[in-house]
This record gives sequence, structure tokens and C-alpha cells, in this order.
Amino acid sequence: MKIIDFSKIHSCGDGRYAVSVLFEQGAVKVRRIELAAGAHILPCRMMEDVVFVVVEGRVAFMTENEKAVVSAPNAVFIPGGAMTRSMEADEPSIVLAVLCKREAAGPEG
Repeated sequence: MKIIDFSKIHSCGDGRYAVSVLFEQGAVKVRRIELAAGAHILPCRMMEDVVFVVVEGRVAFMTENEKAVVSAPNAVFIPGGAMTRSMEADEPSIVLAVLCKREAAGPEG
């Protein structure tokens, strides 16, 4: 059993957002993302499946094909793959991102 300190924050953003890795082991990584109102994280490609839990505030999550506005205390699942994803906060927000790394496909697919 591992207790994860959700209050830890180590800024590595632009002052409008901060991201901390709270836990990483094997195929799982947990990040805490704190966003100021109007802050956004630019589109990026991720191979990991991610569950984004909006703990405080309201955040718009965008992929190449969809947009979903999620308010606390709700979550959104975005499957990994070649699709880009980004987010933008409508108001000051805290998001917990739980990433699950996909295993590389073997010779049989």
C-alpha cells in the first residue's frame, strides 16, 4: 500500500499552471495539475491512457475529435494513441491525472 500526498506541488509550468508527479511505479503515473483561470496546456500526443479527475474548478479537455467541459468532482477518460490532447481551465482548477502506460504490441499485434 502506498499513500500519495496529494498536496505536494513542484512548479514546472509557466506560472499559470504547475505540474507535479506524485507517484510513478511500473505502468502507472499520477500527476497533480494546478491551473489558473484561462491557463491552458498546449496540445500534445500521448501514448498513455489517462483518467483526468477534476478535483476543483472546471476544465475543458480537447482531443482532435472531441471537446468535453468537466466540472469538479467529475472525471474524463482519454484513451492513449496518436490523438492529440490539451486542456484549458475556465476557472482556477486542480486536476489529478492518472496515466496508465500501454504495453508495446508484440509480433502478434
